[in-house]
Amino acid sequence: MNRYLLMAIAALLLAGCAQIAEQNKAFPLTVNTQLVGNRISVTVNSGEKGIIKVAQVRVIDDIRRVVVDKPLDGRGQLTFRVPSLATQLEIIVTDADGDKGKAILMGDDLRENEGCNRVIC
Repeated sequence: MNRYLLMAIAALLLAGCAQIAEQNKAFPLTVNTQLVGNRISVTVNSGEKGIIKVAQVRVIDDIRRVVVDKPLDGRGQLTFRVPSLATQLEIIVTDADGDKGKAILMGDDLRENEGCNRVIC
């Protein structure tokens, strides 16, 4: 009986790993955010390409309204103001090769927290 239980758990783990691999394939870029005051700075990295300096950033709020649709600046960064009533922001980045990255910020991620980097927190 324990063998069947172990087989079932292994199957679930493999299915979960496959799902994560598919998500990483769909969004291979890492979107980093930093909140300072009421502004969010966005930078983008790739495991293969390093720091991404040319990309389009689209930010969608909790009511599916596009809040920002701009390119990264020459330093590979974009800073924008957090909409005052936003409870969730979805940040989608597309680089020059068509690779994408995605981050979702909610609740405390949208409020001042001593400039804490979201990758570290």
